[in-house]
Amino acid sequence: MRILACLLIVLTAKTLLAQDPSKLPHGEHLPGVDNVLKVTKNVVSGSQPHGEEGFKTLQDLGIDVIVSVDGAIPSVELAHKYGMRYVHIPFGYDGIPDQAQASLKRVMQDYQQQKIFFHCHHGKHRGPAAAALACYEDGGLTKNQAIDFMRSAGTSSDYAGLWKGILEFKPVPKSTPLPPLVEVAKVDSLAMAMAKIDRVYDRLVLCKEADWKTPPKHADVLPVHEALMLQEGIYEAGRLLQEDQFDAKFRERVDVTVEMSTTLKKQIEAGQTKDATASLKAIKASCTACHAKYRN
Repeated sequence: MRILACLLIVLTAKTLLAQDPSKLPHGEHLPGVDNVLKVTKNVVSGSQPHGEEGFKTLQDLGIDVIVSVDGAIPSVELAHKYGMRYVHIPFGYDGIPDQAQASLKRVMQDYQQQKIFFHCHHGKHRGPAAAALACYEDGGLTKNQAIDFMRSAGTSSDYAGLWKGILEFKPVPKSTPLPPLVEVAKVDSLAMAMAKIDRVYDRLVLCKEADWKTPPKHADVLPVHEALMLQEGIYEAGRLLQEDQFDAKFRERVDVTVEMSTTLKKQIEAGQTKDATASLKAIKASCTACHAKYRN
């Protein structure tokens, strides 16, 4: 039953994205902010604002509150300089946790009279998913409108967890205490991010052993989805690095491994099982070499 549920979410999302998107609004690229889309009268989504130019654009749009669901530390000082405040609710590409959903609900309650801007890094996946879920929970969007909005933003059907929040929507129970909102939340360390990557790798090994199909004893493990989680996990780990951490060679290794995991996903999608096995082996070798130099 669990595999059927997972597959249903993926197939439903892909069917929705296959519909004609020409009737829907598309994101604007404004100075310092990409993929800007109106969600409701008082809610907008888009990319991370870049530099003073981006925050000036948000100020011109009349934004009062910026909600980041990205793992990167928000530019709180710039937000304050342009008369806005931040709310930081970071989560990953695998879905919106219950605690994050409760925080999103509080955002909509506490700032219902203000204009809110939701963003992730690029403004296509996590940010739009958070905005859609928050507005659906708040009653500003119907289920179909939330789906249409995510399609407009370009949220990939491969991110089944993000679509699940809408397709299998469950409201925050009224008895649930809503968490306090903070401008800078505690985010994963690089070590924690790498630990998550290790767990994804282990699930990919199970997929390989099942000839790149869902492992019989792990019905919720989908090979393409796990490859995507590996790709995003390595990419996000790279973004956690501070400017003075490690050297250029380490950063280059991260970029190369992201490319390798992207190739792995494409090979799985194409049914190229032998190539996928070779790619997973190469990723393991790359990680082992990197650990030997920088961690061990």
